[in-house]
Amino acid sequence: ELGPIAAAKVPLTPGRSVAVDRLLHTFGTPFYIDAPSLTAFDKKPFRRLMIAQDTGSAITGPARGDLFAGTGDAAGEIAGVVRNPADFYALIPRPLVREAGR
Repeated sequence: ELGPIAAAKVPLTPGRSVAVDRLLHTFGTPFYIDAPSLTAFDKKPFRRLMIAQDTGSAITGPARGDLFAGTGDAAGEIAGVVRNPADFYALIPRPLVREAGR
């Protein structure tokens, strides 16, 4: 009833869960994803806050992600056409940014 379970051991949320490279990102990290050419989700440019909850063998490198569209035929159709360029912004606390700058 809750949907598929992610690698982060939580249910995936359609349109809000993203798979990331676990060697680079931590599960639970919020990402703002801006993909103006992606309109398959709601016929508008895709600009959305998502949470890193999953991973996959094809998700390698800092600029790769997989957006979870959901389950069922409609979600399968969306997933089949999502190959769009996007800007990914990892949202991290300011103290961590200052620490990394040292």
